[in-house]
Amino acid sequence: MKKNKEVIISGAGPVGYLAALNLANIGVSVTLLEVTEKIADDPRAGTIHPPTLEMFDKLGLADTLISRGYVVSNYHYRDRKTGLIANFDLGVLADDTRYPFRLMLEQHKVSGIIDSELKKFKNFKLLRQHKVKNVQQEEGGVLVEAETPNGVTEFRSDYLIGCDGGKSAVRRYMNVEFKGFTFEERFLVVTTPYDFAESGYAFTNYISDPKEWCALFKVPGKDDSGIWRVVFPTDPEQTEEYIFSDLAIESRLQGFHPKKDPFNVIHRNLYVVHQRVASRYRDGRVLLAGDAAHVNNPLGGMGLNFGFHDVINLTNKLGKILLNGADEGLLDLYDRQRRTVAEEYLQRQSIENKRNMENKDDKSREAFHKELQAIVSDPAKVHQYLRRAAMLEGIERERSIT
Repeated sequence: MKKNKEVIISGAGPVGYLAALNLANIGVSVTLLEVTEKIADDPRAGTIHPPTLEMFDKLGLADTLISRGYVVSNYHYRDRKTGLIANFDLGVLADDTRYPFRLMLEQHKVSGIIDSELKKFKNFKLLRQHKVKNVQQEEGGVLVEAETPNGVTEFRSDYLIGCDGGKSAVRRYMNVEFKGFTFEERFLVVTTPYDFAESGYAFTNYISDPKEWCALFKVPGKDDSGIWRVVFPTDPEQTEEYIFSDLAIESRLQGFHPKKDPFNVIHRNLYVVHQRVASRYRDGRVLLAGDAAHVNNPLGGMGLNFGFHDVINLTNKLGKILLNGADEGLLDLYDRQRRTVAEEYLQRQSIENKRNMENKDDKSREAFHKELQAIVSDPAKVHQYLRRAAMLEGIERERSIT
């Protein structure tokens, strides 16, 4: 097979887009295959952490992202009955990062910003309505068969990266397992323009309760005027029809935040939530990143950021291999670094976040709340705590793995 220094990426979500941008910027030719006709704007991830902004800064996009989103310097941990437990000030990270805050910006807008940037590159092409149907590894490369509007088409490249989500088609053609579990309950996301900030809420809130925890976030929305997403767990016995009914939605929202007038609900989504990590991120010349490699519950806003961190790590290594003749063992290092961090940080932290919010034991809940209060009152403790929550510690752990 001809060595053309080209990489195929399956999946034009934000992670696939960033992989393509970094490779194109390095000088590697990229073909991005995507099933859908356009960027989906359904409500999904909306939090960008400090180390992710540092990565975007190296590509010249951090300021653009910041101009489009909300800079959030603090977040709340609350109890549904007693109110505010702890206010975490991300400003304590000012000596650790140029971006001591969270940026609230919907993932489809991030994709759109990267898409615009990629139009500047002649070594990039995006092919929509292209569904991966088969993957074969050949001598020195990969053959990808895709179903397209013009029939099945073959594509060849040096490497293939699967950034095609939790149900990854690429992963199915690899000798890997997707180990983990699925939560019994589904997560309901309700979107409303009602301004919870008037009642003292931060732009990011985690609210514990033994019966019905919830999470509350503000993102810019379609016209940048601001909308709020409320996340609830649901009863596995309830039907989707009931969960989505106006009566049930209004009852949940009023139960969380009573007010005289009904809520204006502009969107509602229901998600099955998993905690899984692929047994390997590499099978020869085929690699995984983002949700194709790991999935987790959204509490903490880590999943999308982990995907971004995956592809920056991976594409930097691919650039060294393809352009500088570095050893392919770098790809095994990618697997060790990112899979280890996913298991040690992403899975553990996101599972722990959910467990703390739904804890039904009064004594242990009280003890946890006192622990949080002790952390925020101690500068050294809150600094250490926020380094982990802001994903800085995970990046350092990755770099320590050789």
